[in-house]
Amino acid sequence: MPDGLTPDQAAFWAAFLASPTAPPDAGARFHSVFAIGSGSDAGAALILSGVKTATSSLPAEFEGTTPPIPGSLSLLTGAAGRPMGIIETLSITALPLAQMDDAFRIAYAEWPDQASFERGMIEWYQGLDPNFTADTPLLAERFRLIWPND
Repeated sequence: MPDGLTPDQAAFWAAFLASPTAPPDAGARFHSVFAIGSGSDAGAALILSGVKTATSSLPAEFEGTTPPIPGSLSLLTGAAGRPMGIIETLSITALPLAQMDDAFRIAYAEWPDQASFERGMIEWYQGLDPNFTADTPLLAERFRLIWPND
């Protein structure tokens, strides 16, 4: 069992591992507990509905650990760390906001157009790093929900 999980998260992870969906090496592929923004149910619902299939992070968010790699599995949480799903990283690329295209924005699923995407991303990331600009490298991640898969 991965370290640092709450009892609810550990039970959710164990249920996933016991499901027919879990790959045989799922335990070795666990990366982290993952939340959208500050961990809202609304952000998790976008993923659970299949609408949101991309996210991003500042490289500094992985200080002391490694970022996910393709094939990594992460436990998706909502409000208060409540477990809601398991996602698999498909790709992760260092990319500044200025180079994120409309296809990535659509997969991000949080802003209706490229201009609001850029404004929203700058506002969010400047809250984490006041020096953030559209040219600051981010880790642009594509993922898919693998459980629950109904």
